Amino acid sequence: MPRVSPAAKARLEGARRTQILAAAALVFARKGFDRATVTEIARAAGLAEGSIYNYFRSKEELLVHIPRQLAQPVLATLLEPTPMPASADEMEALLLRMAEAMVERVRTHVKFLKVFFSALPYLSPAARETYMQLLPVYGASVLERILRDGIRAGYLREDLNPVIAARVLPGMLMFFLMVQEVLTGRRMVPYDYDEIIPEAVRVFLYGAVPRRRTARLRVTGKVG
Repeated sequence: MPRVSPAAKARLEGARRTQILAAAALVFARKGFDRATVTEIARAAGLAEGSIYNYFRSKEELLVHIPRQLAQPVLATLLEPTPMPASADEMEALLLRMAEAMVERVRTHVKFLKVFFSALPYLSPAARETYMQLLPVYGASVLERILRDGIRAGYLREDLNPVIAARVLPGMLMFFLMVQEVLTGRRMVPYDYDEIIPEAVRVFLYGAVPRRRTARLRVTGKVG
């Protein structure tokens, strides 16, 4: 048999992990975390149960890897091989794409996310830390690098704290998504996401103060 190159092997393993995680997300969404079994996940993936353990050590480990998999379209908007934004307008367009992908992902997979956030407090500390590193910490670090580029390019404030800022916009959107989609299933404001998303992005980038007055606000600390 011809030898498989390391790159081809990595692609095959990545595809298999994706296959397993997609099946696990469906089973968890349907049965919940406690009632779902690795046997059912293997059956949904079309694999032998032992194959699952070649990639994931436990049902808990499967659960905490799924959010990163579901977030790939969101991360792709920040990682796609295009020139970095060269102006505030280009940054706004990039953040709009990211926010739209984020909302779409949550709304598409809300059943799984209800299971995930219900189970998260009861997972082991190691599993919770794995989740944090795989998605919230990693995602924020990607956006943080883009914001730093904007500061260096001069179209973002030089005193902007990119570590904090990279967590603000996702947090704004997750507030709406958690309340409206995951927790209650009811609108908290009488607006659709095609109005919520651009408003959140504009508030994040430009603030609530009229742009012509922001320079004075930064100097005096107040608007008069």
